[in-house]
Amino acid sequence: MNPNGNFLVYKSSAGSGKTYTLVKEYLLIALSTSNSDRYKNILAITFTNKAASEMKDRVTSYLKVFSSSNIISGGESLMFNSLKNE
Repeated sequence: MNPNGNFLVYKSSAGSGKTYTLVKEYLLIALSTSNSDRYKNILAITFTNKAASEMKDRVTSYLKVFSSSNIISGGESLMFNSLKNE
């Protein structure tokens, strides 16, 4: 949902970055609140189990990297900076 309370729908062709966008939106919603249970109220729908699994893997991977004490680099750095800027 966006700040207006409406659902957001992303529709695009294969290979256009839908999973990246969904993961980024999920992390934005989950991390932009002090409510530690906010993630329980997020619904992300994909059309295949493979895409859902990839989304879950990316979210957990990013969260692990963001919470570590190591320097963030590569794709994780791009996602971190994108989240920070928004």
